[in-house]
Amino acid sequence: MNEPPWLQDAVDRALAFAERLPHGLLIQGPAGWGEERVANALAVALMGLKPGSAAREVAHPDLRWLEPEGAVIKIDAVRRIIDFLSQTPQRAGRKVAVIEDADRMNIHAANALLKSLEEPPAESFVVLSTGAPERLLPTVRSRCQRIEVHPARAAVATPWLVEAGVDAELANQLAVECGGAPFAVRNAAERGQLPLWPELAKVGRNPAVAAEVAEARRDENLADIAGRWLCIVHQLARSQPPEQVVPVLDFAAELSHVRRAALTNTGLNRVMQLHRLLLLWGELWPRLDAAPSAG
Repeated sequence: MNEPPWLQDAVDRALAFAERLPHGLLIQGPAGWGEERVANALAVALMGLKPGSAAREVAHPDLRWLEPEGAVIKIDAVRRIIDFLSQTPQRAGRKVAVIEDADRMNIHAANALLKSLEEPPAESFVVLSTGAPERLLPTVRSRCQRIEVHPARAAVATPWLVEAGVDAELANQLAVECGGAPFAVRNAAERGQLPLWPELAKVGRNPAVAAEVAEARRDENLADIAGRWLCIVHQLARSQPPEQVVPVLDFAAELSHVRRAALTNTGLNRVMQLHRLLLLWGELWPRLDAAPSAG
C-alpha cells in the first residue's frame, strides 16, 4: 500500500506512537484524504503484519477492524469491540481495535466506547479514524490523542490520481463534487460514477426532466448524492454575487437536512426526496451566476 505524499507525515507520526501507544488515538482529517490508511499503517506495524497489508482483511487474534454496516455503528458492534479488548493478547502482546468512520457511532455506541476509554483494560488500544471529527462526542475526542491528516493542493493530488489510472479531465470534474478529496475521486472513478453537474445543468434548464433524473438514480445512495451535491453548491456559493448567496446557502441547508435523514431513516422515500430536491434546484437555477470549478 504505497502512501501518497500528503499522508507521509501523518503516517510517520502514527508509527512514532507504536512503542508508547495511547489507549485512545484519533486520526482525523477531511473525509476522503486517507485517514483510514494512516490507521491501517499503524495497525500493520503494531501487529507485525506484512508491509502493505490491508489490516481490515487480515484474521489476527489481537486485531479487530470495525466499519459501519449501513449508515451507523450500533452499540452491539461496539460492545463486541469492548469484550475483545478485555481479553488477554494471544500473539502481539497487545489488543488493537480500529474503528473506521467513528463519527457514525450512534449515541449509545459512543457512550459505551467512552466508558472503555475512561477505564481501559491493560494492553488494549483503540484507534479511531474519521473525516468528520465534529460529529464525535466531545468527551470521546477529549480522551484521545490526535493525529491530523492535512489535504494537499490539486497540483499534488491530481498527478497522484492520474498515476492511479484516473483520467485527468474526469478527475477534475469529480473533484468538484468530492470536495477535492482524492480517495473519494478515485473510488468514484473506479465505480464508473459520472459527474453530477451535467444532470444538474439539464434539470436547471428544463425542470420537467426532474422526475426522469430522480428515477434514473433510484438505486444510488441518496446520502452520497446529497453529499456530492453539497460540495457543488458550496463551490457555487463562493462564486455568487453577495445578493445571491443566501438562496444558495438555503438550498445547501435543505441538502444537509436530506442527507442526515438518508443516513438515519431507513424508511425514507429516496426517489421522492431526490425529485423534490431537483425541483427546488430548478427554482434556484436562474439565480446562479457561474458553474462550479475545481479551482
